[in-house]
Amino acid sequence: MIANLKSIDRIQFQNNLLEWFKKNKRNLPWRDETHWYPVFLSEILLQQTQVEQALPYYIKFVNRFPDIYSLSQASEKEVLIVWAGLGYYSRAINMLKTAKIIVADYDAQFPQDFKQAISLPGIGKYTASAILSIVYKKPHAVVDGNVYRLISRLFAISEDIRLTRTQKRIEEISEQLISKKNPGEYNEAVMELGAVICKKQNPLCLNCPVQSFCKAFKKNLQIELPYKSKAPAKRKVNQYVLIFENDNKYLLAQRPASGLLASFWEFPVFEVKKLNIIDEDLELILNKKYEIKGKIILINNIFRHQYSHIDLTYQPVLINLNNENVKSLDKYIDITWCTLNELKELPIHNAHLKLIEWLKNLNQ
Repeated sequence: MIANLKSIDRIQFQNNLLEWFKKNKRNLPWRDETHWYPVFLSEILLQQTQVEQALPYYIKFVNRFPDIYSLSQASEKEVLIVWAGLGYYSRAINMLKTAKIIVADYDAQFPQDFKQAISLPGIGKYTASAILSIVYKKPHAVVDGNVYRLISRLFAISEDIRLTRTQKRIEEISEQLISKKNPGEYNEAVMELGAVICKKQNPLCLNCPVQSFCKAFKKNLQIELPYKSKAPAKRKVNQYVLIFENDNKYLLAQRPASGLLASFWEFPVFEVKKLNIIDEDLELILNKKYEIKGKIILINNIFRHQYSHIDLTYQPVLINLNNENVKSLDKYIDITWCTLNELKELPIHNAHLKLIEWLKNLNQ
């Protein structure tokens, strides 16, 4: 036995949880759907994203791609435009790849076999378990951040939750606790409880339907648990952003199809150890690197953007050209010239959306 589950009446635990969920569950548009597609779409959007942030994107995706067929026929560019601003962009590309596979290889139905499900791009244990349990009533326990926290408190698990062995222990406990009769509803309920009651800060223990089972509550440890060691420091990155302009058009470049911000468009960038290079030195660097023949203006504005593992600082450089001839741009796979109004037709990541707004204000 992974944990002392003898101390828990599992049937009573499940009943308390499910009864609470029935009365208190949030009204979310993908809930109570009879088709698998809305569940699939919502679970992809909810990977590493809070419900409140995912909701408007879900509506946008359903309106633009109402079924798996329309999604599978979309271009990468179309999907990324709808996704822009949500972050973790590989999810969008993998979602499109999976849609094409499901239509081509599975007769437009999400596979019911767990191994087949996790073989799909972007579908890991968490997402597969959620879809299979909610849609097909398969007894696979879902374990997200909310569930890790809830189980840690429920059993007063003090080990570092960042450790793989701790996570595995919690996953095994979750598999033992899940309702075999109503696995999908149970999974939704346990995630909901973690999200709205067993919160990271200020848990609402007095409103918890399973408080009587909680060892952390009995020991007054709910604030201390789960224990999570300090995250590694983010890598600091400094970039110059090259804003090439010619006749009211701006140069945008497409990133490679893999890696950070895959396939997204941006103003060309290059990384430096430190910013605020002397203007003359910067001009020499750019002339050598890109054979630029134009007026170079280093802007004093400094921008910041945070990624999960990168602390980005970037500074725009305006480069006024008298033609559109720019030497090939390093890592980029394509380039295009756009007016400010035409930029909205490209999938551009959040950091450079800030620059577009800045440019619009500059040109007013």
